[in-house]
Amino acid sequence: MNKRYILLTISILTLHIVVAQKNEVSIDFTTQKFIGKESELNRKKYFAMHDSYASWDLASDADYLFKTLGIEHGRTFGGPAPFRKSKTEIPSLAEAKEMGEKSAAGIKKSPLFDNFATTDFIITDHPSDAFQLNQDYNKIAEYDAAFLKNAYPIMPKYYEVMNEPFVHAIDYVKTWDQTPAVIVEMSKLYKTVADKVHKEIPNMMVGGYTSAYPEVEKDNFGYWDTRMKTFMDIAGESMQFFSTHIYDGRNVEGDTSYRSGSNSEAILDLIEAYSFKKWGVVKPHIISEYGYTAQGLVGKTYSPELNGTCLIAYNKILMQLLDKEDRLLKAIPFITSKATWFYDNKKENPDGHPYPWVIKKKEEDGTYTFTHLKKFYELWKGVEGKRIEVTSNNPDIQIHAFTKEGKVFIAMNNLSDDVQEVSLNYLNNSATYIKNITLKRLYTTATGMPRLIYFTNETSLDTVNLKAGETIIAECDVTHFDFNNTLKENNYYTETYLQPIEKDKVLTFKFNNMEAAKQGKASIRMGIGRSHNMSKKPIVTLNGKNVQVPTNWAGYDQLARQRFFGVIEIPFDINYIVSGENKVQITFPDLSGHVSSVILNVESRLK
Repeated sequence: MNKRYILLTISILTLHIVVAQKNEVSIDFTTQKFIGKESELNRKKYFAMHDSYASWDLASDADYLFKTLGIEHGRTFGGPAPFRKSKTEIPSLAEAKEMGEKSAAGIKKSPLFDNFATTDFIITDHPSDAFQLNQDYNKIAEYDAAFLKNAYPIMPKYYEVMNEPFVHAIDYVKTWDQTPAVIVEMSKLYKTVADKVHKEIPNMMVGGYTSAYPEVEKDNFGYWDTRMKTFMDIAGESMQFFSTHIYDGRNVEGDTSYRSGSNSEAILDLIEAYSFKKWGVVKPHIISEYGYTAQGLVGKTYSPELNGTCLIAYNKILMQLLDKEDRLLKAIPFITSKATWFYDNKKENPDGHPYPWVIKKKEEDGTYTFTHLKKFYELWKGVEGKRIEVTSNNPDIQIHAFTKEGKVFIAMNNLSDDVQEVSLNYLNNSATYIKNITLKRLYTTATGMPRLIYFTNETSLDTVNLKAGETIIAECDVTHFDFNNTLKENNYYTETYLQPIEKDKVLTFKFNNMEAAKQGKASIRMGIGRSHNMSKKPIVTLNGKNVQVPTNWAGYDQLARQRFFGVIEIPFDINYIVSGENKVQITFPDLSGHVSSVILNVESRLK
């Protein structure tokens, strides 16, 4: 081969790599998108904080936070707590009523109650206050229901019986080997309480188990079997939602890792897959906490850099959860108010530092000032409307867009740790409707400081360089336009899940009662858990037609984890789908690990 030919070949290969790596997103103002039956962005689902309208902490900032920024109240440790005073005796029903009435009276006194009380609210308890071994679960349930009926002037919609209970199973026994039996008992309590509450308070939804660190693939999915699967098998029939906490970092136990991206997708897909297998329906999620955490953060000096890391995590995870509006009831970033209780916690906080996740912190003179976490809500201020069609050719570039009369909001996020140049492609002359753009950019500087900056009076947005972890929102002033097309997204499930991988063995997943689609796009969501040196690129067919598996997935390579567990989204020609039964077959060239879930995601275009 002569030198000229070699150079030409290298040039062609280089050009191919550059083209392949070009990031493009497409936006069509004129196509309304539905996820299931949902198109309108429900801000109550997504823009709450981990705080209560019964608290007095933020009363002086109420207009700005709850009216101007549109923050909702999301969750409180204000449940029945039958074992708060005694760990051995269950209080009487008369005491439950009395305690409930006292709670209601206190809530009514809150300066936030009249204007900001909401039913779209989660209540929970610490496990030690809600559960004890060798107690009568029926009596506990009776107490809980009696308290709840009297405790809230406006009845909260959601009740998580305990917060992160299974990590506290060790508190009741001597060794970890004994904790599976405690988990079984905790699950029995959940079911008993749920059945009683559903009977006594029909408008309240009960769910759980509120997983602290859903490292379900650990011990070859042993953690799945002994935790969420056990819970679903025992209590799941009585649960109206399944709640999970999603944190980048390390929450309580488990490995340090990033759940944002493919890992959290695989966790939630596995829960959905097992729900469908057991009941033929996908019960919805609640993500009652999400963000960033790690060991050794509490009791330390306030850190703007930590705020920056949290802000990146909030936006990464939020952008994923916005894709699940049809099967998600509520998602709360872990941002608290002042956490005044923490200043008095001499054991964990001897030097009186702020709780790491507060929106307002105490200064040396005793006054309180806002932390950078307020920027999360400032970034998303005013974003609302009907969902419009967007696509991204790179799973690391997340995008959503919404429109209301006179406005279009385009949100993009970079899951990657590298700068990404993104080209925006406006379909059906969408760019011609834009009159003006206000561009908001939230990122961290080279030193880790969070920055939220605004660019006003922009007339176009054709390309953007997204910093690592950066989120942008383009608020576009637009002339009137109509929807000319409709895009409907649905997910289809199979009763086959969590299949062990054997070398060259064909794994078959059947999907029934599907309808053929003529236009749109579709993908196979393949969840896998395997060692890092094992293949992530199996042979995949849909109805006998080969489908190419990409080598990229949402988020990082997961090499910091003990093994890979994530969803790889595999696009395919929507015309491969037939009416009736559809069959996905997956064959790996090597042994070990599992295919945890397979879901067909279909976006059908309707005129």
